[in-house]
Amino acid sequence: MKSTKYNAFLTTVAFIATITANALANILPINGLNTGEVSALYPSLFTPAGITFSIWSVIYLLLLGYVVLQWLKSDAYVFAETAKLFWISCLLNISWIFAWHYLKVSISVTIMLLLLLTLAQLFLKVRKISMNTVVEKVFVRLPFTLYFAWICVATIANISALLVSIQWPGLNIAQATWAIIMMTVAALLGIFVTTKYRVAPFAIVIAWALFGIYVKWQGTDNYAIAYAALSLLLIVLGSAFNTWRRLRFAVL
Repeated sequence: MKSTKYNAFLTTVAFIATITANALANILPINGLNTGEVSALYPSLFTPAGITFSIWSVIYLLLLGYVVLQWLKSDAYVFAETAKLFWISCLLNISWIFAWHYLKVSISVTIMLLLLLTLAQLFLKVRKISMNTVVEKVFVRLPFTLYFAWICVATIANISALLVSIQWPGLNIAQATWAIIMMTVAALLGIFVTTKYRVAPFAIVIAWALFGIYVKWQGTDNYAIAYAALSLLLIVLGSAFNTWRRLRFAVL
């Protein structure tokens, strides 16, 4: 019991540290630039509208539920299996904030890839562990599903920013075309994971990111990107609906 409470304590500290680092990144801000201002230094057609990033509020709220639940059910097998990976994800999240704000884009991509791999492991673990209650599905399985999905999108965006920072010529392919290629990759990933693991919320996150890209470019000269984003959005939502229709309430 003592060790499980200790794990719950470390989980709480890791979560608070992550929230604090992300808040201070914009309040101080770190290195005199908020997160959005750093992103603006590396303009990419793949980066979605600012409103899209509000999904972090949902992810962190659900992760808060994970932290609280660990105190209430600290002896549960699921926490023994996920706690250490969660701590690593928090450390990587914080590290990325500092790398990004100090304009170390290549380092930030490396950290992001490590975070992606960590969340992929968490995603697979919570899929394998049997969860009989709605509370466990909502505050253990769902947050890591949404987190993993969003970091898949963030990884593509981060790599895009790196290519902009090094002024990569793009094999003489137009930037708009590259944006559509990256959106297609994100959409295919969303469909694959949703279909293979029967998890509709993953597709919904990808669709939300595509919606953000549509919102950003609709009514502009980049209308081709907007229409491509809208088309892919509908296809991804279709895969989510199809999964939900087959599984109904087992989509988490």
